[in-house]
Amino acid sequence: MEEIIVKQNQELIFPVIWTGKEKELLYSVRLSQRGAKITFLALLLGKNEESLDIKTTVIHDAEDTKSEVIIKSALNDYSYVNFEGLVKINHGAKKTNAWLAAHMLLLSKTARGRAIPSLEIIENDIKAGHATTVGRVNELEMFYLTSRGLSEKSAKQLLVQGFLQSIVDRFPKKNQVIAAKQLQMYGQKYL
Repeated sequence: MEEIIVKQNQELIFPVIWTGKEKELLYSVRLSQRGAKITFLALLLGKNEESLDIKTTVIHDAEDTKSEVIIKSALNDYSYVNFEGLVKINHGAKKTNAWLAAHMLLLSKTARGRAIPSLEIIENDIKAGHATTVGRVNELEMFYLTSRGLSEKSAKQLLVQGFLQSIVDRFPKKNQVIAAKQLQMYGQKYL
């Protein structure tokens, strides 16, 4: 388990790119002092029979802390991602702002995704929320793109790129380059 401690007025962007090597990714984040902020971004690209258990726990221990956890994945073949996220807002963490989201795009009938976001709130005067989606490529969008002359592969690549680009754009610049290359290779080989 990777432990991340964010201190007073520290702002951290923590990017994760999964391309199938690891089976388990565990992260524990503690916002320990006033003004601590974290943006946790994960890009997950599954293929073949790869599987991943990813668990994030974000603990708000102080006032005026902020967390944003966003997971986006594209899963093909028989790949599987299980995401469990917990945001805990402890007593004394007033004016906390927390967001937890996981969005999974299933690119084959055999790919699977599971997302369980949880909030544990022990303080008042906070703002917190979560969202999850697990779904397949929209057939109407595919029909529209292919009726405009794109091949099925190109249409799927375009839809996947559009779905994942928003998270890639939020990565720090050096990680954007790595993520863009991984996304391009994934699109060419596995879509």
